[in-house]
Amino acid sequence: MSMISRRKFIATAGATTAAALLLHGCNSQESTPGGSPSPAGSPAANLEKPEVTTAKLGFIALTDSAPLIIAKEKGIFAKYGMPDVEVSKQASWGATRDNIVLGSAGNGIDGAHILTPMPYLISTGKVTNGKPVPMYILARLNTNGQGIQVANAYKDLKVGIDSSPLKDAFAKAKASGKEVKVAVTFPGGTHDLWMRYWLAASGINPETDVATIVVPPRKWWPI
Repeated sequence: MSMISRRKFIATAGATTAAALLLHGCNSQESTPGGSPSPAGSPAANLEKPEVTTAKLGFIALTDSAPLIIAKEKGIFAKYGMPDVEVSKQASWGATRDNIVLGSAGNGIDGAHILTPMPYLISTGKVTNGKPVPMYILARLNTNGQGIQVANAYKDLKVGIDSSPLKDAFAKAKASGKEVKVAVTFPGGTHDLWMRYWLAASGINPETDVATIVVPPRKWWPI
């Protein structure tokens, strides 16, 4: 790796996937005296020995955290020279952010499966009380597959891509004194952006017509 050391790369990683991908990005081939690469008996044989053998990586109980969990369970971390990697379930995206900022030396984590915008928000200090913390994104694990659900109270409106049927319903609810809430997993996260775009596209102001609240992902994962 030319620009940064592996140690810094691991210690400040903002979004991680299986260590195989991380180490393949940092490897160098061993050469024989004649200058040609030496043969290897396994894919890991040509890899430079990692400067560290341990890392603490966080995840939220969502399906796109699978690469981290599979890498741990199938021994992929150990195969590529990092036998002491710990994969740690996080309580929420906010807790993930705080633990990444702390780092494992501060009883936090070294990296995590994380919402795409968060590394940028952390790097700029937007969600860390104005204190920028350098982040490195190692891989994109998922860019689609999510959806927006509507409460049973509105099911007869047959809401789909067009959210406009909700506009009058939300206005009537507010007029009767009821607070209309929409939930996302983290402010500025992918789900937040999609929710705001979906509502605004049909004339529902996500800042004034609804109250946006944060609800951590459901803790259904058995680990």
